[in-house]
Amino acid sequence: MTADPVPDLDLAEARLKVIDAYFRGADSRDPAWLDLFTEDVELFFPKFGLTRGKAAVAEFGARLAAELESLEHDIPRLRTIVAGDTIVVEGSEAGVTRSGLRWPDGVVSQGRFCDVFEFAGRLIRSIHIYVDPDFTSADRDRIRILRGEAAGGGGARAALERYIAAMRSEATPEAVASLFTEDPDWDIPGAVDRVPWIGRRSGRAGVADFVRALWDGIEPIRFDISSIVSEGDRAFAAGELESRARRTGRIMRSEFIIDVTVRDGLISRHRLLEDSFAVAEAVA
Repeated sequence: MTADPVPDLDLAEARLKVIDAYFRGADSRDPAWLDLFTEDVELFFPKFGLTRGKAAVAEFGARLAAELESLEHDIPRLRTIVAGDTIVVEGSEAGVTRSGLRWPDGVVSQGRFCDVFEFAGRLIRSIHIYVDPDFTSADRDRIRILRGEAAGGGGARAALERYIAAMRSEATPEAVASLFTEDPDWDIPGAVDRVPWIGRRSGRAGVADFVRALWDGIEPIRFDISSIVSEGDRAFAAGELESRARRTGRIMRSEFIIDVTVRDGLISRHRLLEDSFAVAEAVA
């Protein structure tokens, strides 16, 4: 029986520092991150497959960055196993998607990963990443199947996530309105005599008017989603928002609930429940 190779301690230590730099560069999106790889580096990622070369790795990183607002690895708690030119790293990560969803939730999404690094000298020549690409466990139907529960429709959740992503990216009024049916039941209760963007709206034109009035009236600061749940044709999002009223300069902060009903992939009913008093005080 052949004994496991004993790593060169100095080289192993140097490689562990490279791995530390890899995770820090991934989290900060530092372009110098690519200098840690060989020219013919091989990358594997679930549902993406294999790719080779620095340019391909850079392209993959850009695609991931377009999906994620932020990503953070728990670097101090990484667990490593060194075996010759191979280093296996197990750890946990957390982040926020572009639609404002945070993970892990500690219930379904756990944020755990395992990466297998192969080195050539002090450069990474291969990295195989084993992590669920469905970071927030949005694939609720498959989760229900694995847990032995009845599968449910995911259309309402997907429609709500599209709406949230559009609002977070400050999409055009017409783009937001296109996510709704032609005759949506829309209402944001509150002091309609003091806050120009709240109240009832009619049709897609009304939704577009809401978006225009909102962007005219506030400067968005924070729009965080803590959870999204759905059942059948209905979905709810809970979160916190922070904005500055353009006319007064005052800051408004509020927890909120978005409640939507979806028909044929489009939002047919919309309610936003927030601290309407705080909003009116900031605007007036």
